[in-house]
Amino acid sequence: MTESSSQFTEEELIRLIGEEFSIDAERLRPDVTFGELGLDSLALLELIVSLENRTGARLLEDIQGVAPSDTLATAAAQLASTLRTADTAR
Repeated sequence: MTESSSQFTEEELIRLIGEEFSIDAERLRPDVTFGELGLDSLALLELIVSLENRTGARLLEDIQGVAPSDTLATAAAQLASTLRTADTAR
């Protein structure tokens, strides 16, 4: 299912991480880092590919700064910005 990338939210990222990596919802808070959830750089790559599949946007080349030390809130803001840019480029 392709979701509108202009409507991407922090909650959407949290839901996607829970689904993709089978992480309990109570562990998924905006202030937790990917590393604290046990997600390394390879897992972040998998997450970005999943987002590309869901949104139809090309993200891998544009997302350089998302790291295991980032919080979910920080990553969601960067991803939302990148998706908005991709929307306007279409």
